[in-house]
Amino acid sequence: MADKLTLNINGDPIHFNVTEDTHERLIDEMKADSKVAPMNNFLVRTVDPESKEALAPFLKNPGLVMEIGTKVLEAFTPKIKVTVGE
Repeated sequence: MADKLTLNINGDPIHFNVTEDTHERLIDEMKADSKVAPMNNFLVRTVDPESKEALAPFLKNPGLVMEIGTKVLEAFTPKIKVTVGE
């Protein structure tokens, strides 16, 4: 099952369909010296087909790829409270 997420980027809604599998694949692909390409692939895999054209211009800029990908991940990942215990 996919979480349907919408980001409004420069006033345009861009829709993403993120699954546990696409999220895990991103994590598996990321390496210390390779973050932009896996994030770009994640966005391409998860963007709704109707939003591909709207997302395309942003994929040309690595900084924007990381910013958009981070926002998608923040919306997808459940919020938890973690504290260090004894």
